[in-house]
Amino acid sequence: MAHFKIPGALYGTELFKVPYTNYYVPDYVQHGKVKLLLGEKIDYKFKRACAAEFIAMMFFIVICCGCAMVTLNLANPNLMMVAVSFGFGIMCLAQFVGPLSGGHINCAVTFGLFIGGRVSFFRLVGYTFSQMAGATLGAFFLWSIFGNHWPAARAFGSNSWDESVFSGGQVFLAEMMGTMLLVYNVFATIDIPTEGGGPLGVYPIAMSVMVAHLFLLPIDGCSINPTRSFGPSLVAAMAGINGKYYHQQYMFWFAPMIGAALTAAIYEYAPLKPKKREGKESLADAVFLSSVKREDDQEDISGDKLPTTVENKSYSKVDTAQVDEIDPDL
Repeated sequence: MAHFKIPGALYGTELFKVPYTNYYVPDYVQHGKVKLLLGEKIDYKFKRACAAEFIAMMFFIVICCGCAMVTLNLANPNLMMVAVSFGFGIMCLAQFVGPLSGGHINCAVTFGLFIGGRVSFFRLVGYTFSQMAGATLGAFFLWSIFGNHWPAARAFGSNSWDESVFSGGQVFLAEMMGTMLLVYNVFATIDIPTEGGGPLGVYPIAMSVMVAHLFLLPIDGCSINPTRSFGPSLVAAMAGINGKYYHQQYMFWFAPMIGAALTAAIYEYAPLKPKKREGKESLADAVFLSSVKREDDQEDISGDKLPTTVENKSYSKVDTAQVDEIDPDL
Protein backbone atom coordinates (compact mmCIF):
# COMPACT_ATOMS: atom_id res chain seq x y z
CA MET A 1 0.00 0.00 0.00
CA ALA A 2 1.41 3.36 -0.95
CA HIS A 3 2.17 5.70 1.90
CA PHE A 4 0.54 8.77 0.44
CA LYS A 5 -2.25 10.26 2.47
CA ILE A 6 -4.89 12.87 1.80
CA PRO A 7 -6.22 14.47 4.99
CA GLY A 8 -9.52 16.18 5.50
CA ALA A 9 -12.28 13.57 5.29
CA LEU A 10 -15.08 13.46 7.84
CA TYR A 11 -14.82 11.72 11.22
CA GLY A 12 -11.04 11.36 11.11
CA THR A 13 -10.89 9.20 8.00
CA GLU A 14 -7.88 9.87 5.80
CA LEU A 15 -7.42 8.44 2.33
CA PHE A 16 -4.54 6.31 1.06
CA LYS A 17 -3.76 5.74 -2.59
CA VAL A 18 -3.84 2.22 -3.98
CA PRO A 19 -0.62 1.75 -6.00
CA TYR A 20 -0.90 1.87 -9.79
CA THR A 21 -4.53 3.00 -9.63
CA ASN A 22 -6.42 6.22 -9.11
CA TYR A 23 -8.38 4.73 -6.21
CA TYR A 24 -8.25 5.65 -2.53
CA VAL A 25 -9.27 3.77 0.62
CA PRO A 26 -9.88 4.95 4.21
CA ASP A 27 -6.97 4.91 6.63
CA TYR A 28 -8.34 2.34 9.06
CA VAL A 29 -8.59 -0.19 6.21
CA GLN A 30 -4.83 0.06 5.88
CA HIS A 31 -3.88 0.48 9.51
CA GLY A 32 -6.35 -1.79 11.22
CA LYS A 33 -7.86 -0.71 14.54
CA VAL A 34 -5.41 -1.73 17.27
CA LYS A 35 -3.10 1.23 16.76
CA LEU A 36 -5.97 3.69 17.14
CA LEU A 37 -7.27 2.05 20.30
CA LEU A 38 -3.90 1.90 22.04
CA GLY A 39 -3.34 5.61 21.77
CA GLU A 40 -1.79 8.37 19.74
CA LYS A 41 0.59 11.26 20.12
CA ILE A 42 -0.66 14.30 22.03
CA ASP A 43 0.95 16.61 19.51
CA TYR A 44 0.09 19.86 17.76
CA LYS A 45 -2.39 18.19 15.41
CA PHE A 46 -4.22 16.57 18.31
CA LYS A 47 -4.47 19.86 20.20
CA ARG A 48 -5.61 21.64 17.03
CA ALA A 49 -8.33 19.02 16.57
CA CYS A 50 -9.56 19.55 20.14
CA ALA A 51 -9.57 23.31 19.57
CA ALA A 52 -11.60 22.81 16.39
CA GLU A 53 -14.19 20.76 18.30
CA PHE A 54 -14.35 23.47 20.97
CA ILE A 55 -15.00 26.21 18.40
CA ALA A 56 -17.49 24.13 16.41
CA MET A 57 -19.53 23.29 19.51
CA MET A 58 -19.54 26.92 20.60
CA PHE A 59 -20.96 27.99 17.23
CA PHE A 60 -23.41 25.07 17.27
CA ILE A 61 -24.90 26.21 20.57
CA VAL A 62 -25.05 29.89 19.61
CA ILE A 63 -26.61 29.40 16.19
CA CYS A 64 -28.76 26.29 16.60
CA CYS A 65 -29.91 26.71 20.19
CA GLY A 66 -30.30 30.43 19.51
CA CYS A 67 -32.62 29.60 16.63
CA ALA A 68 -34.60 27.32 18.95
CA MET A 69 -34.93 30.13 21.51
CA VAL A 70 -36.17 32.60 18.92
CA THR A 71 -38.55 30.13 17.26
CA LEU A 72 -40.08 28.80 20.47
CA ASN A 73 -40.75 32.37 21.60
CA LEU A 74 -42.98 33.02 18.59
CA ALA A 75 -46.74 32.96 18.91
CA ASN A 76 -46.88 29.94 16.59
CA PRO A 77 -43.60 28.03 16.95
CA ASN A 78 -42.51 26.12 13.87
CA LEU A 79 -40.61 22.97 14.79
CA MET A 80 -39.46 22.53 11.20
CA MET A 81 -37.45 25.74 11.51
CA VAL A 82 -35.65 24.36 14.56
CA ALA A 83 -34.99 20.97 12.96
CA VAL A 84 -33.64 22.57 9.79
CA SER A 85 -31.37 24.88 11.77
CA PHE A 86 -29.80 21.95 13.63
CA GLY A 87 -29.40 19.88 10.47
CA PHE A 88 -27.90 22.66 8.39
CA GLY A 89 -25.85 23.84 11.36
CA ILE A 90 -24.16 20.44 11.59
CA MET A 91 -23.63 20.43 7.84
CA CYS A 92 -21.86 23.80 7.85
CA LEU A 93 -19.76 23.13 10.94
CA ALA A 94 -18.70 19.61 9.96
CA GLN A 95 -17.65 20.90 6.58
CA PHE A 96 -15.23 23.49 7.92
CA VAL A 97 -13.83 21.61 10.94
CA GLY A 98 -13.78 18.23 9.20
CA PRO A 99 -10.23 18.70 7.86
CA LEU A 100 -9.03 19.57 11.38
CA SER A 101 -10.84 17.19 13.73
CA GLY A 102 -13.13 15.01 11.66
CA GLY A 103 -16.12 17.17 12.61
CA HIS A 104 -17.63 15.07 15.40
CA ILE A 105 -19.31 17.96 17.32
CA ASN A 106 -20.98 15.32 19.49
CA CYS A 107 -19.36 13.20 22.20
CA ALA A 108 -21.86 10.39 21.53
CA VAL A 109 -20.50 10.19 17.98
CA THR A 110 -16.94 10.15 19.33
CA PHE A 111 -17.87 7.46 21.86
CA GLY A 112 -19.47 5.32 19.16
CA LEU A 113 -16.37 5.63 16.99
CA PHE A 114 -14.23 4.68 19.99
CA ILE A 115 -16.33 1.57 20.66
CA GLY A 116 -16.08 0.74 16.96
CA GLY A 117 -12.29 1.03 17.06
CA ARG A 118 -12.07 4.13 14.89
CA VAL A 119 -10.63 6.67 17.37
CA SER A 120 -8.33 6.44 20.38
CA PHE A 121 -9.28 6.79 24.04
CA PHE A 122 -7.22 9.99 24.23
CA ARG A 123 -9.23 11.50 21.39
CA LEU A 124 -12.49 10.47 23.05
CA VAL A 125 -11.51 12.25 26.27
CA GLY A 126 -10.00 15.28 24.54
CA TYR A 127 -12.97 15.81 22.24
CA THR A 128 -15.52 15.33 25.03
CA PHE A 129 -14.01 17.95 27.33
CA SER A 130 -13.43 20.33 24.41
CA GLN A 131 -17.06 20.01 23.36
CA MET A 132 -18.30 20.51 26.93
CA ALA A 133 -16.25 23.70 27.24
CA GLY A 134 -17.42 24.94 23.84
CA ALA A 135 -21.06 24.25 24.68
CA THR A 136 -20.73 26.15 27.95
CA LEU A 137 -19.13 29.15 26.25
CA GLY A 138 -21.81 29.12 23.56
CA ALA A 139 -24.54 29.13 26.21
CA PHE A 140 -22.84 32.07 27.93
CA PHE A 141 -23.00 33.93 24.62
CA LEU A 142 -26.73 33.20 24.44
CA TRP A 143 -27.16 34.50 27.98
CA SER A 144 -25.32 37.67 26.96
CA ILE A 145 -27.51 38.09 23.87
CA PHE A 146 -30.94 37.23 25.27
CA GLY A 147 -30.57 37.61 29.03
CA ASN A 148 -32.83 35.38 31.12
CA HIS A 149 -36.12 36.96 30.07
CA TRP A 150 -37.26 34.09 27.83
CA PRO A 151 -37.78 31.18 30.22
CA ALA A 152 -40.44 29.74 27.91
CA ALA A 153 -37.80 29.24 25.24
CA ARG A 154 -36.30 26.23 27.06
CA ALA A 155 -33.58 28.23 28.83
CA PHE A 156 -30.88 28.72 26.21
CA GLY A 157 -31.99 25.61 24.33
CA SER A 158 -31.81 23.26 27.31
CA ASN A 159 -33.43 19.84 27.07
CA SER A 160 -36.16 18.59 29.39
CA TRP A 161 -39.42 16.67 29.25
CA ASP A 162 -42.82 16.86 30.91
CA GLU A 163 -42.91 13.97 33.37
CA SER A 164 -46.71 14.05 33.38
CA VAL A 165 -46.71 13.22 29.66
CA PHE A 166 -43.63 11.04 29.11
CA SER A 167 -41.99 8.62 31.50
CA GLY A 168 -38.23 8.40 31.86
CA GLY A 169 -38.23 5.07 30.04
CA GLN A 170 -40.07 6.54 27.07
CA VAL A 171 -37.65 9.45 26.80
CA PHE A 172 -34.68 7.10 27.15
CA LEU A 173 -35.91 4.92 24.30
CA ALA A 174 -36.65 7.90 22.06
CA GLU A 175 -33.24 9.50 22.65
CA MET A 176 -31.46 6.20 22.18
CA MET A 177 -33.18 5.56 18.84
CA GLY A 178 -32.49 9.07 17.58
CA THR A 179 -28.81 8.72 18.47
CA MET A 180 -28.61 5.31 16.81
CA LEU A 181 -29.91 6.81 13.57
CA LEU A 182 -27.20 9.46 13.66
CA VAL A 183 -24.31 7.17 14.62
CA TYR A 184 -25.28 4.52 12.08
CA ASN A 185 -25.12 7.20 9.38
CA VAL A 186 -21.68 8.18 10.64
CA PHE A 187 -20.36 4.62 10.28
CA ALA A 188 -21.96 4.25 6.86
CA THR A 189 -20.44 7.54 5.74
CA ILE A 190 -16.99 6.27 6.69
CA ASP A 191 -17.33 2.74 5.30
CA ILE A 192 -19.21 3.44 2.07
CA PRO A 193 -17.45 6.60 1.01
CA THR A 194 -17.20 8.74 -2.05
CA GLU A 195 -13.65 9.81 -1.14
CA GLY A 196 -13.66 8.49 2.42
CA GLY A 197 -16.72 10.37 3.54
CA GLY A 198 -16.03 12.92 0.87
CA PRO A 199 -17.74 16.20 0.07
CA LEU A 200 -21.17 14.54 0.03
CA GLY A 201 -20.65 12.55 3.22
CA VAL A 202 -21.89 15.37 5.42
CA TYR A 203 -25.37 15.46 3.85
CA PRO A 204 -26.76 12.16 5.21
CA ILE A 205 -25.33 13.09 8.61
CA ALA A 206 -27.09 16.45 8.52
CA MET A 207 -30.33 14.87 7.34
CA SER A 208 -30.23 12.30 10.16
CA VAL A 209 -29.82 15.15 12.67
CA MET A 210 -32.76 16.99 11.14
CA VAL A 211 -35.02 13.91 11.09
CA ALA A 212 -34.12 13.07 14.69
CA HIS A 213 -35.10 16.62 15.71
CA LEU A 214 -38.44 16.37 13.93
CA PHE A 215 -39.12 13.23 15.98
CA LEU A 216 -37.72 14.33 19.35
CA LEU A 217 -38.43 18.06 19.56
CA PRO A 218 -42.01 17.59 20.85
CA ILE A 219 -40.77 15.03 23.41
CA ASP A 220 -37.75 16.61 25.09
CA GLY A 221 -36.33 19.24 22.75
CA CYS A 222 -34.03 16.63 21.13
CA SER A 223 -30.59 16.05 22.52
CA ILE A 224 -28.86 13.05 20.80
CA ASN A 225 -25.74 14.93 21.90
CA PRO A 226 -24.75 15.00 25.60
CA THR A 227 -22.40 17.97 25.28
CA ARG A 228 -25.06 20.00 23.46
CA SER A 229 -27.36 19.44 26.46
CA PHE A 230 -24.67 20.09 29.07
CA GLY A 231 -23.72 23.69 28.28
CA PRO A 232 -27.20 25.26 28.11
CA SER A 233 -28.43 23.46 31.23
CA LEU A 234 -25.37 24.54 33.22
CA VAL A 235 -25.75 28.18 32.21
CA ALA A 236 -29.52 28.03 32.80
CA ALA A 237 -28.80 26.94 36.37
CA MET A 238 -26.28 29.76 36.80
CA ALA A 239 -28.84 32.23 35.43
CA GLY A 240 -31.39 31.05 37.99
CA ILE A 241 -33.95 29.94 35.41
CA ASN A 242 -36.41 27.56 37.01
CA GLY A 243 -37.04 24.19 35.44
CA LYS A 244 -35.92 20.59 35.32
CA TYR A 245 -33.19 21.26 32.79
CA TYR A 246 -30.31 20.29 35.05
CA HIS A 247 -32.18 17.73 37.20
CA GLN A 248 -32.97 15.68 34.09
CA GLN A 249 -29.48 16.05 32.63
CA TYR A 250 -28.56 12.42 33.35
CA MET A 251 -31.00 11.22 30.69
CA PHE A 252 -29.28 13.18 27.95
CA TRP A 253 -25.97 11.50 28.75
CA PHE A 254 -26.96 7.90 29.32
CA ALA A 255 -29.43 7.50 26.44
CA PRO A 256 -27.21 8.91 23.64
CA MET A 257 -24.08 7.16 24.93
CA ILE A 258 -25.81 3.79 25.18
CA GLY A 259 -27.40 4.32 21.77
CA ALA A 260 -24.00 5.13 20.25
CA ALA A 261 -22.36 2.09 21.87
CA LEU A 262 -25.15 -0.24 20.71
CA THR A 263 -24.92 1.09 17.18
CA ALA A 264 -21.15 0.60 17.08
CA ALA A 265 -21.47 -2.96 18.40
CA ILE A 266 -24.29 -3.87 16.02
CA TYR A 267 -22.57 -2.30 13.04
CA GLU A 268 -19.17 -3.85 13.71
CA TYR A 269 -20.22 -7.34 14.76
CA ALA A 270 -23.60 -7.95 13.13
CA PRO A 271 -23.73 -8.83 9.40
CA LEU A 272 -24.24 -5.22 8.32
CA LYS A 273 -20.86 -4.76 6.65
CA PRO A 274 -19.30 -6.37 3.56
CA LYS A 275 -18.85 -10.08 4.16
CA LYS A 276 -15.42 -11.54 4.79
CA ARG A 277 -13.73 -13.33 1.94
CA GLU A 278 -12.66 -16.89 2.55
CA GLY A 279 -9.30 -17.13 4.25
CA LYS A 280 -9.19 -13.49 5.31
CA GLU A 281 -8.53 -12.86 8.97
CA SER A 282 -9.89 -9.36 9.36
CA LEU A 283 -12.86 -7.44 8.13
CA ALA A 284 -10.52 -4.61 7.22
CA ASP A 285 -8.90 -6.95 4.67
CA ALA A 286 -12.33 -7.89 3.36
CA VAL A 287 -13.34 -4.25 2.93
CA PHE A 288 -10.10 -3.48 1.13
CA LEU A 289 -10.25 -6.59 -1.04
CA SER A 290 -13.84 -5.92 -2.03
CA SER A 291 -12.55 -3.04 -4.11
CA VAL A 292 -9.10 -4.26 -5.14
CA LYS A 293 -7.81 -7.62 -6.40
CA ARG A 294 -4.33 -8.71 -5.38
CA GLU A 295 -2.10 -10.71 -7.71
CA ASP A 296 0.68 -12.90 -6.35
CA ASP A 297 3.20 -12.02 -9.03
CA GLN A 298 3.19 -8.28 -8.37
CA GLU A 299 5.31 -6.86 -5.54
CA ASP A 300 6.63 -3.44 -4.65
CA ILE A 301 10.21 -2.66 -3.65
CA SER A 302 9.48 -3.50 0.00
CA GLY A 303 8.22 -6.97 -0.91
CA ASP A 304 4.55 -6.22 -0.28
CA LYS A 305 2.12 -7.52 -2.82
CA LEU A 306 0.43 -4.86 -4.88
CA PRO A 307 -3.19 -4.69 -5.98
CA THR A 308 -3.23 -4.49 -9.75
CA THR A 309 -6.80 -4.68 -10.97
CA VAL A 310 -9.94 -3.03 -9.72
CA GLU A 311 -12.75 -5.55 -9.33
CA ASN A 312 -15.52 -3.50 -7.81
CA LYS A 313 -15.49 0.27 -7.77
CA SER A 314 -16.56 0.61 -4.16
CA TYR A 315 -14.48 3.73 -3.73
CA SER A 316 -14.67 6.76 -5.95
CA LYS A 317 -12.13 7.40 -8.62
CA VAL A 318 -10.08 10.48 -7.85
CA ASP A 319 -8.20 11.81 -10.85
CA THR A 320 -6.91 15.10 -9.50
CA ALA A 321 -6.56 14.51 -5.75
CA GLN A 322 -3.45 16.24 -4.46
CA VAL A 323 -1.12 14.48 -2.05
CA ASP A 324 0.19 16.90 0.54
CA GLU A 325 2.36 14.80 2.81
CA ILE A 326 3.93 11.43 3.41
CA ASP A 327 2.90 9.65 6.59
CA PRO A 328 6.10 8.88 8.54
CA ASP A 329 4.42 6.32 10.79
CA LEU A 330 3.66 3.83 8.05
